Amino acid sequence: MYNIKVKYGILDNDIYNFDETGFMMGIIIATMVVTTSDGRSRAKQAQPGNREWATVIQGVNALGWAISPFIILAG
Repeated sequence: MYNIKVKYGILDNDIYNFDETGFMMGIIIATMVVTTSDGRSRAKQAQPGNREWATVIQGVNALGWAISPFIILAG
């Protein structure tokens, strides 16, 4: 990794880790999500109801500072 950083001039503040999570609007308890082990099919919620999903994306760089989270809602 160090050789690649030096070769291309990549600084620590250019390295980020991003994480994404989804949740159902209006639900504040844990639920079970059912999916296949190969990850190719779309996950299915194991709770009855018709709720909208929201997604949150967060990023932190190698120096420890974070960007503001992105909250993605249905349009």
